[in-house]
Amino acid sequence: MRTVFLLLLIIAAAASAQEVDPPRDSMDYFVGAGVWMPGLLNDGNKLEVGPVLMLGAETPMSQGNQFRLAVGGGKCSSERQHFDGITSVMLNVAYREYPFYRPYAGARGLEPFFGFSAGGIVAWDSVAENFANVEESTTTGGVIVGVHVGTRLKFNENTFFDITIGGDWVPVGGDLAGEADSDLSGIKILGSLIF
Repeated sequence: MRTVFLLLLIIAAAASAQEVDPPRDSMDYFVGAGVWMPGLLNDGNKLEVGPVLMLGAETPMSQGNQFRLAVGGGKCSSERQHFDGITSVMLNVAYREYPFYRPYAGARGLEPFFGFSAGGIVAWDSVAENFANVEESTTTGGVIVGVHVGTRLKFNENTFFDITIGGDWVPVGGDLAGEADSDLSGIKILGSLIF
């Protein structure tokens, strides 16, 4: 009788633990904001740090890895007097690996990750109003390939927060906003709410 009681107690504890920390086997959505620093590899870069906004969806994280689809945009100003800055629209697919993942985050709730991404960008510059008759606006597009690292923090059973630092290779766009070099490669730092 005592054995049956202990067995029932263990089953009840396991069931209640699953109710508190449900399996992470559903599609999630996210919205993120941060900073975009393009053109960091260019000599004489006059582009300034600007805001970036991303939103998208991610596959279930039931095996410690996942795919993410994100779309968003970034904007930065320029110190060159002929141009106000650059605006961009980005689309990427990323793969993430969580090396310390476990199916139930529990009280720990801190999960470092690393990943890779690829996608595309369309970017254009804005000519300063005083120089509209001198300069022409330019539009370009191409590929983005990146790597990123960060960590995921658990808020509750269904909500998480990511902090991500990523480096992007963007072999286009160096001719925007009067930049003389060949690309917009740089860094993005992003905070994302996952729900």
